[in-house]
Amino acid sequence: MTNLNNQAQTPGIPVVSVQQQQELPIRGNSTADRDTDAKAQDSIDPPPYDAQPSPIDLQLHHIASKDALVVKIQPPKIPSKPISHVACDVVLVIDISGSMCSSAPVPGEGEDTGLSVLDLTKHAAFTIIESMDERDRLGIVTFETESKVVQALEPMTDGNKEQARKRIRAMKPMGSTNLWHGMLDGIKLFQNEEDSPRVPAIMILTDGEPNHMCPAQGYIPKMRSMDPLPATIHTFGFGYSLRSGLLKSIAEFSGGNYAFIPDAGMIGTVFVHAVANLQSTFATKASLELRYASTLEIEQTQGDAVDRQAAVDAGKGQMQLTIPLGNIQYGQSRDLWLRLKGATQAKQISDYAIEATLTFEEAETSVPNLSLARLGDGTTNAVAALSTDEAVYHESRALVCNFISSLFPLGSDGEYRALIAAEKLAERWEELAQLIENLPGRDLADGLNKSLMEDLKGDLPRGQISLALSTPEFFIKWGRHFLPSYANALTRQICNSFKDSAPLQFGSQSPLFIACRDRLDNAFDNIPAPPPSRVVLRHNGGRQARSFTAAPSSMARYRNASGVCFAGSTLVELASGRITEIRKLKRGSRVRTPLGPKKVHLVLKTKVSSETLYRIGSLLVTPWHPLSVDSKNWDFPANMSEAPVLYTGFIYSVLLQPDGRPDAHAIRVGGVAWGVTLGHGITRGMDTRAHEFFGDYMRVRIGLLKLPDAGRKGVVKGQGIERDPMTGLVRGFRSMAAGSANAPAEKDMS
Repeated sequence: MTNLNNQAQTPGIPVVSVQQQQELPIRGNSTADRDTDAKAQDSIDPPPYDAQPSPIDLQLHHIASKDALVVKIQPPKIPSKPISHVACDVVLVIDISGSMCSSAPVPGEGEDTGLSVLDLTKHAAFTIIESMDERDRLGIVTFETESKVVQALEPMTDGNKEQARKRIRAMKPMGSTNLWHGMLDGIKLFQNEEDSPRVPAIMILTDGEPNHMCPAQGYIPKMRSMDPLPATIHTFGFGYSLRSGLLKSIAEFSGGNYAFIPDAGMIGTVFVHAVANLQSTFATKASLELRYASTLEIEQTQGDAVDRQAAVDAGKGQMQLTIPLGNIQYGQSRDLWLRLKGATQAKQISDYAIEATLTFEEAETSVPNLSLARLGDGTTNAVAALSTDEAVYHESRALVCNFISSLFPLGSDGEYRALIAAEKLAERWEELAQLIENLPGRDLADGLNKSLMEDLKGDLPRGQISLALSTPEFFIKWGRHFLPSYANALTRQICNSFKDSAPLQFGSQSPLFIACRDRLDNAFDNIPAPPPSRVVLRHNGGRQARSFTAAPSSMARYRNASGVCFAGSTLVELASGRITEIRKLKRGSRVRTPLGPKKVHLVLKTKVSSETLYRIGSLLVTPWHPLSVDSKNWDFPANMSEAPVLYTGFIYSVLLQPDGRPDAHAIRVGGVAWGVTLGHGITRGMDTRAHEFFGDYMRVRIGLLKLPDAGRKGVVKGQGIERDPMTGLVRGFRSMAAGSANAPAEKDMS
């Protein structure tokens, strides 16, 4: 890490200097500092607080070469005493309108499990309950055509937990989408709870646009009349039929977060991260006030915000700018990149004294507190300068947030609306290309700057920002929902899922956040799966039958799932004992199986550019490809490894010669395990290998022979699976599209 005081120019990397090192920020918490505060003219009387050193380190850094100011807010890394989590008051506001009965199949290669979106929402709610104890309280509201308070805020004792579960299980989808009254009832549950020592939060999940009893003047104008709200509101949009601009506006106005859940595979991780952020909250109601000379202008740089406040005249040549921040988590800083106008020379900063006051309430006490800092008042108690990497990152982060914000103009009603005209999107695509080319941190190799570049233009599945704007179809279908969610995480510096590189950096230095996330992950995976509520159509001997599906054995697939194949570099043991890569297998190759040597009949080669594989020793395999150490007990790689790897290239599956014994359909891979092969003969039952299509030898063989290039080598090329449009069940393999035979080179992107 390069220090800003070092003026040496690194090729391709702009040097950001702090020349006024003697005028860098001081904490303002010593006795002398407080005496100076008291003498300052036009100061604002702070709220009452315990006159002890503030637990939050507030710093002001003047970046002279950029005419910028970085405000750094650093909370404690860990609580002062050991706790499992910070106590919370959570009200779940759940959409139970008719569309919530829609299918929520396992993403990737999985079958329709009979679970609906509401079933998975219930499971997420059970996970939240599991993570709570008697210090926490939970309330429940449902909304469809009407809204209903299912449960007031009640402490999560064992008995109350079971009652809450029963109430959640009883939810049935029906009616329209009356979001407004659901939200109102959620807010009302916090009446007379202002002095609660718990972190208050309302969590709203919906899969559609509100279409009943919407406030005539608009949601945000109506919410302004209710301000201040008693709790932050966190909104979760499932699927693609969303009014994302509204969901983001509601969350932003209340100090909460908006998260987009594109499919069932993301519902677990999004809820897990949202609750982990709540349970690692250090401070609530945080607000930053900056006072400075009226000849100076301070400009916020991260784009529009519903809760944006203009600077006001504080009298006697002073201006005051207030920036609401909401919750602050243990171990995760909040950093603002602000542009200074009116002081273009570093030496002039002393003429524009900037005073910062951060007010907040510590989460588990609700006691008001504050931190102070000054820049340019002649003080000499300087803190360490920012490193070049960090300063450049905050500038780059602000530029990305501002760009994304430009795609969603803020209407007069306080709601964001996406630009969907094709010509406008083409212009923005060019602007994005220029932004990437000129981004200050594009050539830096530290984790923060590198992660941001990965999200901007990395190889798939990274590079989602560029991908979202690459075609009007992508933007309209999912980009207009994903980008506001991503910008929310980047602006507020929160980790909102496992998916994107830059948000994954946030919270990584918070032991409490990590512990809460791991505990919630484990709960989501291991709580008994909900009974499927949907009737699934199944084929039986040419006849179509209606049946309920057994609950999945593990809910882990609903956090992350993909196909059932091996990376091309996977090592396979031949019958001779020699080792070769799976990509080199062909028809007639003799491989080792648990029941002796067997010949390869066909090899399926599938082009991928968005696969998550798991590393087990030297083995790279998709999460749900059954493996066994002893050829008797089978499990999924996702349950055996904590080392996901991003992979672009080809993945391979193998069909061996016919054999009626299931154990004859496995190959020795990576020198560490047996990997099941296609057509193993197990189509039903509780065996981990069971699959109606992949276990049926003849159906697999016929499907593979329909693919191109099944010549003498027996290697066929596919591009995923084909599903029955009536049942959603896998029924074959999709052919590689014309002109796509050349996939990207295989590479490990971990």
